Amino acid sequence: MPLEPWEELGAELLIDDEQVKCWVETVPPGEQRPAHTHRHPWVTVVLSGAHGESLDENGDLIKAVSLETGQVVHNRGEHLPMRHYVHNLSDRTLVMVAIELRTPSAPEEGPHS
Repeated sequence: MPLEPWEELGAELLIDDEQVKCWVETVPPGEQRPAHTHRHPWVTVVLSGAHGESLDENGDLIKAVSLETGQVVHNRGEHLPMRHYVHNLSDRTLVMVAIELRTPSAPEEGPHS
């Protein structure tokens, strides 16, 4: 069975529910976290902002990121599974809460008769 993102990061789960998983990811200045794979949509809440890069497991740039304190990002999952890691290029510690959403989508409703 593949490892979950928080397991690959070595992060403790704050919420371990059937429908929601939540953990904190901290990336000190100039450092990076291990590569991990997201298989479900997730929300990122930035507790302490910084700028850096999201890189794939080969070290190739996925995108440059500038995360501001208080920012909330909904990672909808168009590109799941997504394997990446974060490299903090700033002089500030990046602290993010990841909230993974495992709630099944509501069925689409057709026109009412």
